[in-house]
Amino acid sequence: MKRQYTMKIVQIAILSAISTLLYLPIFSFPLSFIFPQFLEIQFSNLPALIGGFAIGPVGGCLIIIIKTVLKLFLSGTTTSYVGEMADIIIGCILVLSTSLIYKKIKSKKGALISLGIGCLVWVVSAVIANGVVLVPFYIELFMGGNVEVFVKACSVIPGINEGNYMTMYLIFGAGLFNLVLSIITSVITFFIYKRISILFDKME
Repeated sequence: MKRQYTMKIVQIAILSAISTLLYLPIFSFPLSFIFPQFLEIQFSNLPALIGGFAIGPVGGCLIIIIKTVLKLFLSGTTTSYVGEMADIIIGCILVLSTSLIYKKIKSKKGALISLGIGCLVWVVSAVIANGVVLVPFYIELFMGGNVEVFVKACSVIPGINEGNYMTMYLIFGAGLFNLVLSIITSVITFFIYKRISILFDKME
């Protein structure tokens, strides 16, 4: 039992380290021809999803928290910790929903169902977080409360203006962006999870 417990800690540490690396700016990139420049693709939730499947919900959530703390230590914050707090909340909701479903249905079908629901949860929680906290925060703190500056930063979104910026951004910015990111992350997780799971089993 003690060895098994130790191995779980080692697995969490390994996945947290990988997740932290994927969270750093050097491994992030924008798709500025489709989405606003400040939205960057990064796959730091991928190791946490794998951890949730292989270790369980608590292990997956620990990976989310550890990678965020380590990222803050290594590269700091540009959002006064609000963005990182949102990442923790969204990440933990995602990992809990997927890992709890997979725990009940441990099969390929269960993995597909859990990841599909995870995509939905990811998008909904991201849209809520952006609408309630992140967008108002960014406009107030970084743009001096000037909505026009935010609209210009989101000019890649067709038809966005000062009257509809929140709705348009939540649909075509936060919503669509996180849908694309969640699908890519889920597909990669589905295809590599078993290989990593077998490796973890051998470690134990």
